[in-house]
Amino acid sequence: MSDRHRRTLRRSLTLFAIAAMSSQISCDARLEPNSPSDSTEIHSEVQQTESTAEVFSDDGPDLSVPRPDFVEPAMSVDVTASRELAEQALADGRIEEAYDHARAAYRHGADDPLVMFVMARVLGERHRFEEAIAILDSVALRDPQARLPTLGQTAQWMVLKGDWNQAEKRYKAILDEVPGIAMVHEEIAQLYLRQGRRHDAASHIRQLCQSGTVKEHWMLELLSISDDPFPMNGSEEDEPIGPLGMAQNLIAQGSRDGAIKTLINHPRKLSDADRSLLGRLLALEEDQEALTQWSEEMVLTNESNADAWFATASLHQMRGEHAKAVTCFCEAILRDATDDVGYQRLSHSLQELAMDVAAKRVLERAKLIHRTKMIGDQIRQSADGKYKPVVELVGLLEQLHRRDESLAWNSIAVANSGRPKNEVQQAILEINEQRLRHLESESFEIDPSFVICGLDLNDFPNVAD
Repeated sequence: MSDRHRRTLRRSLTLFAIAAMSSQISCDARLEPNSPSDSTEIHSEVQQTESTAEVFSDDGPDLSVPRPDFVEPAMSVDVTASRELAEQALADGRIEEAYDHARAAYRHGADDPLVMFVMARVLGERHRFEEAIAILDSVALRDPQARLPTLGQTAQWMVLKGDWNQAEKRYKAILDEVPGIAMVHEEIAQLYLRQGRRHDAASHIRQLCQSGTVKEHWMLELLSISDDPFPMNGSEEDEPIGPLGMAQNLIAQGSRDGAIKTLINHPRKLSDADRSLLGRLLALEEDQEALTQWSEEMVLTNESNADAWFATASLHQMRGEHAKAVTCFCEAILRDATDDVGYQRLSHSLQELAMDVAAKRVLERAKLIHRTKMIGDQIRQSADGKYKPVVELVGLLEQLHRRDESLAWNSIAVANSGRPKNEVQQAILEINEQRLRHLESESFEIDPSFVICGLDLNDFPNVAD
């Protein structure tokens, strides 16, 4: 491949990947079935590099490249012209016309990476995801510079066809090489939220927040991670995935009992995250018998998430083992400092241990956090009139030392302030300068001692296995 050809391919891949990552490919509910005449196969003759093979071959689709079945044209075809016509038809949403032009180009230029790329796009629009993925994977294997945009686009197709584990793997592969790509953090965060993996999603949303990608719906997710998530908006792209996703969605709709039944009655074996959420729900229901049974089947370790620690802490509290409860509640809120219920229960155990000053301090923290959630819910439900609640939220987040969030919400406050455009631009520039200073000094990290209100875990028993 010539350098000029390579640059053109890379630019096309990158531009399309950016467009695709910021807006999902439109997808009808009815998938188009593949008939035997739709495609036949030819085998790619490229060699996989070791690093590429790790992503493109492990549990992935067969990398043989499909060749659509064509009628032999009566005259020679200008491959470049046909490809460009296909690209224009795609841009205009004329998918069937794009398919006809792409087939003509592919019939005479099946080894041309640009033609392969356009053919993959057309097949993706026709919901023939396996074939589209195989073609782009082949392009990436031929040209390593096409690898990252290929990973991004094929990951999106894998989400659409339900291959979520492979999609996650490909998104992670991009972030391993280029950690700061905001669109990839958004895509994987959205996938995690659909799966109910809110703690995993939060880490990527926080990356967006700290990098200056300020979008209200992402910022709202950070206000409530473990307790009372906000409902999904009901679109196809937000549909819950798996038992954990379905359970989290039921919780958001106010059906804790339904969430418990979903997890208990699901036919497949529950993951650690599933079991952790089940434990939290049983703890919130104060079902000591069921929670005791849960604890016998759940191995708590330092790697366990906030839900598992909260559930274990609540069980110790029910048994009157308040020193152990304090340890576990602290571990829970160190993993999720947005859990006001965890703080409330921690305060109760401290009171039982006659640590009244500490209990009062912790309870005050719980009230601050609860207020941020109330404001978040108000913002979520308001189409306008957000300026005053957002300003209050900024102040609360500052008190909670959540500076990355406070700066992001401050940008939203400025945008809703009604000030002249030049003043808004200047204010946001100053906020971004503050963000950069925090990034350089690593001061976005919250002091763990502050999170647990000055308690010393060395004063309490170690309960992890």
